[in-house]
Amino acid sequence: MLNSTRVFKFLTRITLLLAVLASSGLVSAQSQQRTTEADNQRYLALMLLNLTDPDDIGPEPDLIRTAGSYGLNALYITIPWDKVYLNSPTDAPRWAKYDQQIKIATDLGMKVALRIHLGRYSTRIKGFWEVSDSQVSHSNKPMLSGYGDTFFGFDNQPILDKGVAFVKEVMNHYKYLQTEKKLLYVSVTSTATQEGEYSGGLIENGKENAAVYDYSPSMVKGFKDFVQSKYKKIERINFLWGMTFKSFDEANPPATAWDPNLSFRQRYGKDWYIYRHMMLKRFTEQMVTAVKSVDPAIKYVSDYGSVFDSQSATRGTLGFRDLNVKTDGIKVNDNLTAHDHRFSVDILKSDAPAGFITANELFVSSYLDNAIHMKQINENFEHGANIVAVVISQKEQMARAEGFLRQGAVSWLNKPMTPITYAGTVSYRLSAATEKGGAQGVVYDEWARIAYADRANPRPVRIRLVEDILAPSYWDDASNHVPYVFRPVPMQIIPVNKDFEYRLPIDTFSDVDGKVVRVDVGALPAWLRYENGVLRGRPTTLGDYRISVKGIDDEGGSAEAFFTIRVDTRENANKPPTVDSNFSNQLVAVDKPFTITIPKTAFTDPDGSITKVEASELPSWLTFSNGVLSGTPSKLGDYRIILKAYDDLNAFVETYFTIKVVEPQFLNSPPFATSGLPTKYAQVNMPFNFILPVNIFGDADGYISSVTVQNRPSWLSFALNEFSGTPTEEGEYRLIIRAYDNAGAYVEIPLVLLVQTPELRFELVQGGSKVDQRVIRKLSGDDVIPYDSLPSKLNMYAYGNFEYDKVSFDLNGPYRKKSTTSVFPYALYEDASGFAPYVGRYTLTVIAFKEDSAVVTNSIEFGISAGDKLDITKNMEDWAFYPNPVESIVNIKLPEYQPGDNLSWEIVTVAGKRMPIVNSLVKVTDSLASLDLDAIGLSAGIYFIRIENNGEFLKQFKVFKK
Repeated sequence: MLNSTRVFKFLTRITLLLAVLASSGLVSAQSQQRTTEADNQRYLALMLLNLTDPDDIGPEPDLIRTAGSYGLNALYITIPWDKVYLNSPTDAPRWAKYDQQIKIATDLGMKVALRIHLGRYSTRIKGFWEVSDSQVSHSNKPMLSGYGDTFFGFDNQPILDKGVAFVKEVMNHYKYLQTEKKLLYVSVTSTATQEGEYSGGLIENGKENAAVYDYSPSMVKGFKDFVQSKYKKIERINFLWGMTFKSFDEANPPATAWDPNLSFRQRYGKDWYIYRHMMLKRFTEQMVTAVKSVDPAIKYVSDYGSVFDSQSATRGTLGFRDLNVKTDGIKVNDNLTAHDHRFSVDILKSDAPAGFITANELFVSSYLDNAIHMKQINENFEHGANIVAVVISQKEQMARAEGFLRQGAVSWLNKPMTPITYAGTVSYRLSAATEKGGAQGVVYDEWARIAYADRANPRPVRIRLVEDILAPSYWDDASNHVPYVFRPVPMQIIPVNKDFEYRLPIDTFSDVDGKVVRVDVGALPAWLRYENGVLRGRPTTLGDYRISVKGIDDEGGSAEAFFTIRVDTRENANKPPTVDSNFSNQLVAVDKPFTITIPKTAFTDPDGSITKVEASELPSWLTFSNGVLSGTPSKLGDYRIILKAYDDLNAFVETYFTIKVVEPQFLNSPPFATSGLPTKYAQVNMPFNFILPVNIFGDADGYISSVTVQNRPSWLSFALNEFSGTPTEEGEYRLIIRAYDNAGAYVEIPLVLLVQTPELRFELVQGGSKVDQRVIRKLSGDDVIPYDSLPSKLNMYAYGNFEYDKVSFDLNGPYRKKSTTSVFPYALYEDASGFAPYVGRYTLTVIAFKEDSAVVTNSIEFGISAGDKLDITKNMEDWAFYPNPVESIVNIKLPEYQPGDNLSWEIVTVAGKRMPIVNSLVKVTDSLASLDLDAIGLSAGIYFIRIENNGEFLKQFKVFKK
């Protein structure tokens, strides 16, 4: 038996030797391993962001001393690149501020964790990197977020090398902490909120909005090269992404400007997520190597905002297990009220290696009480967190935090870590998390059902992450998809002893990711030969001859179909049945009963009826009766099922599909549609755009891999769930939207697209409240409506055959009203107002807008009559005038004109001032004079309208102008 003391000394020497080799650069990145030494001490740490300049001592020294007095046993301190080297990489490094903070902490007996922050304030990057080296958002803006920092691309190796050099410099400067066993761990961060991930925001015009990074030119090129290396053929990527690219140069990373967080949906988005993941992982592992090159025993912890919430896809951290194969731990930042602190620890700690550090950040809020802060500390530690780091930047915050900090220190820091006993296990797939906006929306409910089964005694639950899109099998779909039988060849009935010639249909086979390059046939009877796609011969014997036809694609993949040639005694006019719909392959679970019903509409007969359907080549466990296949599969495998449909003259057509029997865990649930789609309208010669609703399709056990469109007109394109194009003629299109899941199953819904010339129509409506409003009549050009048939208030509606953003009304005549509305039904008045049915002739002009562009304009003229259609003022008294009070137009019924009459008009103020009215401002129609007081420029008040005839006073009216 080996002496344990000798073994220990030997291992110690080996460790020291490795440390020397690492510091001299002789240990490769591949040889760097996790530090597995476990630390059973819990830590409640003060976290200092060090946002102020290096010459500003600030409150940090006092905060550290106070934290020590409260019982905190660790300090997590940021060492910012842009403060140590404030202006230039050739400056003398400014360590003093951070050295002082660390010394205060270690003198108090506190352990220290280092956060080396490589982000730099946006105005302090000169000499370190250029603006062109910055990460770029989906909107092509350089990264700027959080505390005003920016960062270079994770794939930018020359700048990354500079960052690596600074990390090594920091580690060499503080190496003594490890030697003295005072160093907890080291992290390296990049975002403006000091986390080691992709930023999720962009500051524009003083406001921070959601953003996805990195769309810099090098990342875009790298992504294109990456997908080309995986898919090889543009046809394949078009099939799997649902695109219509002509070359890989068009395969830009997806960006959903309407909601950046949706950029990772479907397979297109998954590929983009994977590539970003690869670049972040490469960055992380270079940082691990840099840290451990100074001392392999130093622990490296990845510092993230989260790995499970709705922003974690944007962060690039959902695949946190693979990102951290070489790190010693993960730290996340719980939101005090929005996150379940038990869940956040379970998701990190479950299935983590022994000694793996689980840490959490508590960001102190001045708006929340101590109990809420204490709740996070308790729940993090109860579920096995090693460290809770508390962010405090001001003395006032520290004073307010005393209660929960002292309580946390007393309650937890003297309790050793104990093994976690899980109450159950749940799991989720990375593909589902990226598709559905984070792991929380995928697995939390199932986790909570077990964790809170006893609300008084919550229990930890193991959460397993299946990183399916990072597995090699994810790329199986990037290999060749063999052809499939698109249109089975119908039976051919031919007469004996007569020449026969039949060209095999070119659409017998189709290929989703290439093309069918040739069609071969199997064994033929002696009288038949096959040349250049044509079967020729003269049959001499009656009977049925079953012919095998094989379609071969451009990569050598093949599919087989069968059809029968029936040699009859005479010419036969019977047309054999045809297959009316393709049969999808079926996935069923072993040892589980199932049934498949063959649709009655699957086969049709053009000149008769389908009399029976047969199924053949059935395995022993499968039966077929009355159009239903049923059975319980007893073993795994693929089974080809042949279906034959016969008509009333015994002619038939045959096709087949495959039943694949798998283990239950591999059974796929097909995707589903959450709703239908309303009819959409497009107008001739105008651009049309429509984005499929975000959640129109879903999948319970995977993700929507691609969405395709059938029956799409040539002018309409479809890419990244968006339709666009310009129709050239009117018509109705019934599109079939088909969504495939990652196992090949699909669901489809129709979309009816009507291309029309836009139009507007009008209705006269009774005014008043919504209860009182009713349609009086439709309005068309030159309508004249009797005054006595109308209610006391009128409103007007406009309708179109399109959806509009806003509609503008302009009513002119005896009454004037202008308004704009975006509320349907589009109305001249949105409230209970209306206009009185003033007699006269009106012009209504309506303009409908879509996205601030005029879509359609329509004008009509109509009248309200107190007489008949030709003389609408016939039954009105002479000199009747209205309305009074008046807003803009005052109307006066004139007596019948006599030859030689010459009316003149003027306004008289109450002060006696007289203002002539030019004739152009007085419109006379049907003996009705309408005066535009707004055009005269009158303000509100009392006025007199004076009328003279050939210079002699005729009439005067007193009006109140509102």
